[in-house]
Amino acid sequence: MKLKYTLLALVGIGSLSANAQTAQSMASEAPAHRVALAHQPGANYFLSLSGGVGAMFLKGNNKPALLDRLSWTAALSLGKWHNPYYANRLKLVGGETYTYHNLSGLRNDNYFVGGHLDFMLDVVNYFAPYNPSRIFHLIPYVGVGYEHKFGHTDKALRGTHSVTANGGLQLSLHVAPRVNIFAEAEVTYSGLNLRYHYAPAYSNALRLSALAGLSFNIGRQGFTAVEPLDQEYLDGLQAQINALRAENAELSKRPVNCPDVEAPAPLVTENRFVADKSILFAQGKASVSKDQLITVFDAAEFAKEASQGLVVTGYTAKNESRYRALAEQRAKAVATLLTEKYGVSPDKITVEWKEAGDAPYGTAQQGWNRVVIIRSK
Repeated sequence: MKLKYTLLALVGIGSLSANAQTAQSMASEAPAHRVALAHQPGANYFLSLSGGVGAMFLKGNNKPALLDRLSWTAALSLGKWHNPYYANRLKLVGGETYTYHNLSGLRNDNYFVGGHLDFMLDVVNYFAPYNPSRIFHLIPYVGVGYEHKFGHTDKALRGTHSVTANGGLQLSLHVAPRVNIFAEAEVTYSGLNLRYHYAPAYSNALRLSALAGLSFNIGRQGFTAVEPLDQEYLDGLQAQINALRAENAELSKRPVNCPDVEAPAPLVTENRFVADKSILFAQGKASVSKDQLITVFDAAEFAKEASQGLVVTGYTAKNESRYRALAEQRAKAVATLLTEKYGVSPDKITVEWKEAGDAPYGTAQQGWNRVVIIRSK
């Protein structure tokens, strides 16, 4: 009984685990953030290329016209959507900036390179049901990173290493199964210097950028909803476990040793089948699967010990009519196992096969007609 209880408990636990991990196609109209979604490992990565312009702000940088302050910026990003509405990306960025002396108005040109890790939220996917073909996406993001400024035209200025804080808003359009076009506005604060303080007369801490580009979905894509467990199913399993516990508790009250009794004399009976032996086959197949070998072995043991032989009859289902001689092949495959693998004398075996119209089961049980039946002669 303990074994019975343990096996049922293990089956219940395995069933719970299998159901918890089973992903079904999204059928719910609930917002994506209210649905449990899963994806395959290594899925939903994207690669983005973009370019645009940027301008510096604060102090002397605010005096010239905005168009005079614009310089080029380029970026390369690699990211991953962890669910339909949340992603991380590593963005590598570089370009040129123009900064202006706070008093004299002189312009200094310098280059910058850096990178930042962004945390992205797709607002549309968050509040709407999951739809992999949705066209419009609105994605705010924030991030932290590093930036190095160098190559100043004012030779008195030194290169600067800084921690950055970043934020922005991306508008994205899904134009092909693996391609999005996007535009994003980004603000970068790089005044948190790690090495070499920038000259106070030049403010090189706040940059606003506008970029546009293409994003490519790489590898496997898409999410599936995890089917929730049925509470009645869970309650039923718990009830079975409780019943087995009660049964074990009752059995534990019985004596450990049974009283001695005189063993009855063994009954000598003729060894014969009490039921036909059925060996099932896969659709259109004539090879015996491993899980059916125990039935063939059982029939072989009978044939070797009994005086009567075996009749091996092959059948096919009606939906297997395109396979010629399939019933014959199945019957001969079982007969070969009996003689060559399990040592039954060939003269004890009669092989026959029948058409689909003579199959033993009706239309509602077509699958059972893919069978070889072994009977006593």
